[in-house]
Amino acid sequence: MISGSYNLIDGSLTQQLKFETVANNMANMNTNGFKKNIISFNEALEMNSISKIDFTQGPVRYTGNELDVALDSKGFFKIQTANGIRYTRDGAFKLDETGTLATWNGDSVLGQNGPITIDGSKVSIGGDGQVQVDGESVDRLMVVDFESPQLLKKEGGSCYSYTGEENEISTVENVRVQQNYLESSNVNSTEEMIKMIETYRVFESVQKAIQSIDKVTDKMVNDYGLVP
Repeated sequence: MISGSYNLIDGSLTQQLKFETVANNMANMNTNGFKKNIISFNEALEMNSISKIDFTQGPVRYTGNELDVALDSKGFFKIQTANGIRYTRDGAFKLDETGTLATWNGDSVLGQNGPITIDGSKVSIGGDGQVQVDGESVDRLMVVDFESPQLLKKEGGSCYSYTGEENEISTVENVRVQQNYLESSNVNSTEEMIKMIETYRVFESVQKAIQSIDKVTDKMVNDYGLVP
């Protein structure tokens, strides 16, 4: 009976983690390029690496902003942050005070030649990531992919660090970039709401089962001395 209680407690913790994962997904529904986390049943049984990132493509929406770019292919934009090189699918860019292409957090967007400087008025970004200013090519967006994407670690929003080896990172050759568009989150609100309700109901059932075992155990302990 005690071992059964342990199994129920493990199940309760698993449902709690599922609930927290779904809640975080829903909280980032409107985060550009956000990738939801998922938990598979088999992994949950092992209680080991039970949460993983779903890197499926999110829907692309038109914004009309010439510095907005969406990736309609695999890969990540490479950016320079105060904490080192990071990667993102969020293509909502701007110009900082020095005229450098940057994320809204102020991190420099990297091209093949380093940070991209925009000195002009008309910016055109081609489908291959080529950046032109007033008709003159200045650089090409650095879009990379990973041999082991499961080693990408979320650092908030749509920013990732890579915990693997440098030689596992490669430039995406057939990249597809859409200017004036942004990739939305790949979170489906209806799907996540259903998961949340199901998880909560299972959690309640597990809690009731634990309470029932506690009552039976308590009765056995307290009534044992009364047995003639």
